Amino acid sequence: MPVFTFPLALLALLAVPALVAIYWLRSRARERRVSSLLLWREERQRWDGGRRLERLQTPLLFFLELLAILLLALAAAGPMLRAGDAGKPLVVVLDDSFSMLAGNEDSVRQRALQAIETELRDNRYESIRLVLAGEAPQLLGEAATQTEQALKLLAQWHCGAPEAKLEDAIAFAFELGGNRARVLVVTDHPPTQDLSDSRLQWWAFGSARQNFALVSATRSRYDNEDRVLLEVANLSPQAGTTTMTLSVGDANDQKRALREPQMLALGARETRRFTLTLPANTSALGVQLSDDALRADNQVVLLPETKPTVRVALRVRDAALRGLLEKALQSLPHVRLTPDKPELIIADDTSESVNAPDAWTLQLLVESDAASYLGPFVLDRAHPLSEGVSLGGVVWGAGKSTGLPGTPVITAGNIPLLTDTDRAGRHELRLRFRSDLSTLQQTPNWPVLWWNLLDWRASVAPGLRQVNLHLGGEAVLTTETGVRDVQVRDPRGAERQLPVQGNTLLLRAELAGVYQLRAGSQQYAFAANALRREESDLSRTTSGRWGNWATATALQWEYRGIAWVLLLLALAVLAVHAWLTARNAGRALAKENA
Repeated sequence: MPVFTFPLALLALLAVPALVAIYWLRSRARERRVSSLLLWREERQRWDGGRRLERLQTPLLFFLELLAILLLALAAAGPMLRAGDAGKPLVVVLDDSFSMLAGNEDSVRQRALQAIETELRDNRYESIRLVLAGEAPQLLGEAATQTEQALKLLAQWHCGAPEAKLEDAIAFAFELGGNRARVLVVTDHPPTQDLSDSRLQWWAFGSARQNFALVSATRSRYDNEDRVLLEVANLSPQAGTTTMTLSVGDANDQKRALREPQMLALGARETRRFTLTLPANTSALGVQLSDDALRADNQVVLLPETKPTVRVALRVRDAALRGLLEKALQSLPHVRLTPDKPELIIADDTSESVNAPDAWTLQLLVESDAASYLGPFVLDRAHPLSEGVSLGGVVWGAGKSTGLPGTPVITAGNIPLLTDTDRAGRHELRLRFRSDLSTLQQTPNWPVLWWNLLDWRASVAPGLRQVNLHLGGEAVLTTETGVRDVQVRDPRGAERQLPVQGNTLLLRAELAGVYQLRAGSQQYAFAANALRREESDLSRTTSGRWGNWATATALQWEYRGIAWVLLLLALAVLAVHAWLTARNAGRALAKENA
């Protein structure tokens, strides 16, 4: 059915009864043969006035005039027809943050799914695309052409992101859908932007609720113990109570309570901090709050750090320099000084080969022809060894030559002090240093420099870079040489196999919980926790619908005007009418002349 943008113009159809009246009241002329027209002039004028009712005369001119009126009236009303199914694609922007799980069984996500299903079944769309609004927009599958296909894709909407950047997702949706696309935003809070674009609708299914949440949780290793910091917040405008339970145990072991459950009474918007100390070999720590409106932020799992130990071989003959190195290295965690299968070799004898198949090497150059340098020191801030190093006021003793193999990391003017040579992932470092001409070893830069070196070496050793992540974080796993794929089991129990490129696997934590990894003969685990105060705050969530697709602007995208077609037809009809009128007048004139 057509849609009229100016229906008041249809009042022009009132001209149709007037036209009918003209033809109805018009008298029919009959041919009479008389000797003179002198006495008939007044009678002709009187009868042409049409005061007598006669049978309606419907000659061809009447139908042409009627058709012209109809066409002009319809054209003035601005009729528009739908431009087929191709003019109506739909892009649904789905809030993928974990706050959409509020309500548990009757969650915001569940209500949103029901509303989307109703919309898809009640209306026909040429194509349906789904966009997940998380930290970055993500297209959920290919475009669906049928409702059932779209519903299957919606089953992959898990709501596990730490935040939802809806503005970026909306811009991506408009770019993806094209000029004629309708965009539907599904979330739990009201819009924060102008909805003047009639192609955009905003549906919210949230409701203000009281919620307690774990908003911060860290576990760090200090000497022979682990220190844990927890923060519990009441993210609502009224006071309330919750219970915190602590337990320890591996992912596959029986959990045991660490202490008695603790009742917490928190005021409105109050945040309370807790600290505790665990033995270094304590397994996974679980923290659980009482069930409330949002379960995702009520539990945290903190795994013990498993940073790999770096085996270091010291081949330094200079007693003073060796003493400085041993003191610096022994102060660092995860370092073991051993000559067996070293991963890092530090040597000062240039006559001795320091090459090893898999070991990194640091060659100390103690040159006799040396000088003390006060700067200016130039550091490559993109290199891992320069992080946190500040050489202001430092005296560095080194040789005088300007030639040293490798890429400079630290230089004194044009004198290279530390260089790096990358040989397919195995680094050869050269450090020029005279302890008797330097004050570097007396400043914090000395332990920082060695910390950077050992941390850099440990980062490429087999194992996980970090075992406790925030939801949405990226786990970095370095595998042993020869491992081509890693078996991953997520917190839901689903398993998948991911390929390894360059001995490194990057895995985004899209769900909260513990992930199990198997790389060759090695097994690893890391935990992802939903720690996001903004998403846990349910006091500002609401329900409602904003925006309207059925506006004049939307009609321009989904419909095509046909007024021009009606005007062309009206012109054609009037042209035929004019031609017939001229022909009839010509015939009448010919008869009079005859």
